[in-house]
Amino acid sequence: MTKRKEEVPQEVNDGIRLLNQDQFYEAHEAFETSWRRTQDPSREFYRALLQVSGGFFRLSQGKPQASKEFFTHALKWLALFPSPLLGFNTGILIDDIQKINNEIENGYLDIQELKEMLHLLYKSEMSTQ
Repeated sequence: MTKRKEEVPQEVNDGIRLLNQDQFYEAHEAFETSWRRTQDPSREFYRALLQVSGGFFRLSQGKPQASKEFFTHALKWLALFPSPLLGFNTGILIDDIQKINNEIENGYLDIQELKEMLHLLYKSEMSTQ
């Protein structure tokens, strides 16, 4: 992934790095810090990211139903925002999370392959898609 610009708090950059390293709980904590510290409407975008990392964390615990609930909450928060937002392609992110939820619903629980479906695309990455 492309290094994030300063449009987002450092904890968002940290959260994405931790998510990529399969440190789902730590990613959740980083996104939650951004959510708590941010006072403008973008804080709900960070809430969506913390829900995504929480979904992968629950999946890693063998709790697919709880995972789906986290991903569903992320979709609810993401639906509030245009695409792109803060440089992220929220439209693609929404589609990816819906696909992940569908796969889980169908009993597919390979975390690595599900995680590969997730594209946290930034402006500079969108042109290559």
